[in-house]
Amino acid sequence: MNEIKIKAVFSDYDKFIAALKLLAKNKNLDVEVLSPMPLHEVQKILPQKPSRVRWFTFLGGLIGLGIGIGFPIYTVREWPLITGGKPLVTMPAFIIVAFELLILSGAIFTLLGLFFTARLPRQNLSNYDIRFSENSFGIILRIEKNQVTELKKSLKEADELVTEPISN
Repeated sequence: MNEIKIKAVFSDYDKFIAALKLLAKNKNLDVEVLSPMPLHEVQKILPQKPSRVRWFTFLGGLIGLGIGIGFPIYTVREWPLITGGKPLVTMPAFIIVAFELLILSGAIFTLLGLFFTARLPRQNLSNYDIRFSENSFGIILRIEKNQVTELKKSLKEADELVTEPISN
């Protein structure tokens, strides 16, 4: 394991943004930003890929739709109740059930997808520092050991405080 974590703590917002802009130039860095408040500038500086939660919702909706159509058809065919010579399987009667199960399973899969992609509940809080909840901004970098000195040097140029590396 040749990877190391570096935690940079900033009390000044402008220096924090300057350091982020400096780090954004290097595309292959693993950067985690911690802040006491939402920062929209960070989303512009470090763009993220679209969330995978939407695929969980789509899959849940398809499963709910399949169950909402398949289960009533199975039930009607297994225990037929013929009334007035009408056909057993009529789609208008099953649309409401299918729609409700589509919405229900889509919502449940969305919640499960949120927990899965956010890795909740988190057991390892080694990156957390109480200052990130009060008045400071933080950047946690996961880099190779051979990049540490040049990265610390470039971050020092942005005039901030870089603490000692966090142990894995």
